[in-house]
Amino acid sequence: MNSERSDLTPSDLKAYLDNLIRKNLQISTMIWGPPGIGKSSIVGQIAQENDIDFVDVRLSQLAPTDLRGLPVAEDGISKWYPPEFLPRDGKGILFLDELNMAPPAMQGVAQQLILARKVGSYVVPSGWFVWAAGNRKEDRAAVFDMPTPLANRFLHLEAQPDFDSFKAYALETGVHEQIIAFLSFRPTLLHKIDPQQPAWPSPRS
Repeated sequence: MNSERSDLTPSDLKAYLDNLIRKNLQISTMIWGPPGIGKSSIVGQIAQENDIDFVDVRLSQLAPTDLRGLPVAEDGISKWYPPEFLPRDGKGILFLDELNMAPPAMQGVAQQLILARKVGSYVVPSGWFVWAAGNRKEDRAAVFDMPTPLANRFLHLEAQPDFDSFKAYALETGVHEQIIAFLSFRPTLLHKIDPQQPAWPSPRS
């Protein structure tokens, strides 16, 4: 499946993903957006609200063997023993974060997990959704090009910073009223990447 939505606010994204869970649509989904807008937090909230498990795998911090597992000799045959963090049963979201920040070899292993729902001797349990997320090149993130066969099989969703979405979240979670008031006056400072500075404003920071 290859479809795209590029006009989503964080609130829209949450509603869209929640609908996939409620209708049990196990579509490989790629979430795009600038850093700091809460992509992984939204996925974690959805898992919590639907009372399902959540496994957050940061692919850029792993080597291919960390995901594929280690080869172990057994009865004269080399078998792959999968890592302990991959789910074995139940229902949940397997979230492959920073997918396009991972080097090509790592993306190749992730591709097996996303497209075939298995890698080595490991098979994703039937009750689990496989979603991924990444930053865009225009956000000056250190990303690699995604292989075409991998990109072609995703439902692509792109989220943009949105003050109304942040305000609703801020009021719900008790963010200080002065921060909300300031951003109401200067909403452009909710998310403003400055490549010349090590820190810049975002909903996360």
